[in-house]
Amino acid sequence: MKDDQLRQKPFYLSESDVSWVKETRDGLSLEEKVGQLFVVVQKPFSPESEDLLSIKPGGVHLFAFSPDATKVNQQAKIADMQSRSKLPLLVTGDLESGGFGGAVDGTNLGMNMQVAATGKPELAQAFGKGIEVEGSAIGFNWVFGPVLDINYNYQNPIVNTRAFGDTPEVVETYAIPVVEGVQETGRMAACVKHWPGDGMDDRDQHKVLTVNAMPMQQWRETYGRVYRSAFDAGVKSVMSAHIALPAYYEELGIHDVRKQHTPGSLSYELNVKLLREELGFNGLIISDASAMVGMTSWGPRHEIVPQCIASGVDMFLFTADLKYDFEAMIQGVNDGIITEERLNEAVTRVLALKASLGLHHERPALQDLACVGSEEHVNLAQELARTSVTLVKDTQNVLPISPEKHKRVLLIASGSEGSLFTENGAGGSGFEQMLVKEGFEVVRDYHLKQVENDIDLVIYVTQKSPSFMQNSLRMSPEEAGGIFTWYPTYVPTLFISLGNPYTSYEMPTMPTMINGYNASAIVQREILNCLLGKQPFIGTSPVDAFCGSALARL
Repeated sequence: MKDDQLRQKPFYLSESDVSWVKETRDGLSLEEKVGQLFVVVQKPFSPESEDLLSIKPGGVHLFAFSPDATKVNQQAKIADMQSRSKLPLLVTGDLESGGFGGAVDGTNLGMNMQVAATGKPELAQAFGKGIEVEGSAIGFNWVFGPVLDINYNYQNPIVNTRAFGDTPEVVETYAIPVVEGVQETGRMAACVKHWPGDGMDDRDQHKVLTVNAMPMQQWRETYGRVYRSAFDAGVKSVMSAHIALPAYYEELGIHDVRKQHTPGSLSYELNVKLLREELGFNGLIISDASAMVGMTSWGPRHEIVPQCIASGVDMFLFTADLKYDFEAMIQGVNDGIITEERLNEAVTRVLALKASLGLHHERPALQDLACVGSEEHVNLAQELARTSVTLVKDTQNVLPISPEKHKRVLLIASGSEGSLFTENGAGGSGFEQMLVKEGFEVVRDYHLKQVENDIDLVIYVTQKSPSFMQNSLRMSPEEAGGIFTWYPTYVPTLFISLGNPYTSYEMPTMPTMINGYNASAIVQREILNCLLGKQPFIGTSPVDAFCGSALARL
């Protein structure tokens, strides 16, 4: 990698920065260089006895799964690891929805699709800025987002509300301001994903290799377009995922079916020929999580670990076994799978990303955590919610509702299965309390009859949200109200989705449907305000909520 590339977009390093990168790289042993290729991950994915810093990694990832992942504890963990690391660490997090993704007491600002539903790109930039402020305060300096995927397949179980929309125009309009907001201060890097583009397949890379089946001309006009826009905006990193793009291999004259289905994370053609040479990306490439079956099904682990870096990826995300993967990478260098030139190029980009964030200067001091979960960010979350709640349809003209017209309400509510991206506990209790406070009488278990029902209104609330290892976001019979039951033929009925915006595919004749895109308590409150007529429905769906069905529009 030439010095001039370090001075250019997206690193923009000064002469002293470039000197630090080169001198640091050249002063590292082989083992230390290989360590820089890894972003390791804290529990629950690592054995408790495993010392994540033993391989001197380039970065570390923290999740906010457990109740003890508070902003104070997360900040302390990060500060401890930074103090014990020879080189400054890149600290990554899934902050797609705000500080909530890095600490349980961070702010759930919203989902990407929710941001697009506001129709306000300026809120997208404020959203990105909110992610940066809370994440940086805790100690994160690299966010895996925003998502550049396009929802062409409404059955996709992993993208869904994590995408901004179902056209490149919508994705471009809202994702780029998020990149700019995240990187505005220079303290945090954004990472667009999932290269070469998710949203075409109806499967999940955690379970299987997935495929982007677009022909290349269409790909360049869609996915290629939004990636170019992100590069023009100066995004510093790209996540190369376990997604195949067979048409590109066909274009290159490669007709071998297996070769055509090489995952992006292991593909020289996609990472070097397409991403770097054709699209001109000069930043850092990181793989998606290396335990996912979309990658591990491609071959023995001792082969795919070095193949990932040899294919043009600069950092390897997570390990299955820290010692095994590290030794596999070393062996890959010794066997020439990873050439000395490729190793140095990858390490140079890792160090360049660190220098571009100022990490090579004095280690960051602990920041005031008052901004994490602050009133300012709660207000931003409320504004995003207020302007995004979308009335898909109300063909029965039941709205607005009121205790006077709809005193007794049957509430059918369920939660999502282990979602990473929405708050837990939207099983209806919170919404029930809100209804009761407004004067409604709420029942949760009632057998409707054809005549003489003591129910004035049925409200469904579902929280089917994207997560990993799901088969789909399709509704169970229980979530649909029970077997052989269709409530709209009995009494007025309305449906609220706090996640998946495509429920009309399964309920095309549901007369009233509302999409909230997010299961936070803030969103639920704003939905109720709209139902009561206290405020208008302002949101506009960034996707075809009717899934192409004329019947669903009736």
